[in-house]
Amino acid sequence: MPDIPLPVAGLWRRMMAAIYEAVILFGVLMFFGYAFSALAQFRGESGGLRLSFQLFLFVVMGIYFIGFWSDGRRTLPMKTMSVTLVTTRGDRPVGRWRAAWRYLVASVLFWGLLAFIWRHSAWMALAWPLPWLWAGVDRLGRTWYDLAAGTRLVRTDLVLKPGLPAQPPLSSASGTQSTK
Repeated sequence: MPDIPLPVAGLWRRMMAAIYEAVILFGVLMFFGYAFSALAQFRGESGGLRLSFQLFLFVVMGIYFIGFWSDGRRTLPMKTMSVTLVTTRGDRPVGRWRAAWRYLVASVLFWGLLAFIWRHSAWMALAWPLPWLWAGVDRLGRTWYDLAAGTRLVRTDLVLKPGLPAQPPLSSASGTQSTK
């Protein structure tokens, strides 16, 4: 990792990555959900099979996120938005156990707060985005689950990599610098 501090991934960048992530995760969950339904002949009825289905999808999402968050790997939306998950100090990538803890805490905050809203009052929905909006207040841009897991999201597009030019290369078509 570089000696300079890694820049914080802002709320806009995080939101765009989360929306893109939701689109990809929709496809992943549809695929595995259909496979489970076809193999177990699950038609959505309540009971033990529904709980098994929900746990199965929770595990699928866990494998997806833990696999992509750990050991310096990134999901496609994270690569597209130039975001990387690192430890709070930013000196190393996140390991599997820390990624698993982050997934578990984020799931409890997301699903737990959603269930609380469902059971108690729609007005509680105003409190639902608080774990994520905290990133706008924290100096390192950490959410509540980042605080619990000792992680943070950083931008990687502003960090110069060894061997790369400091300025974008000249475009061969127009003879001017590219604006990417």
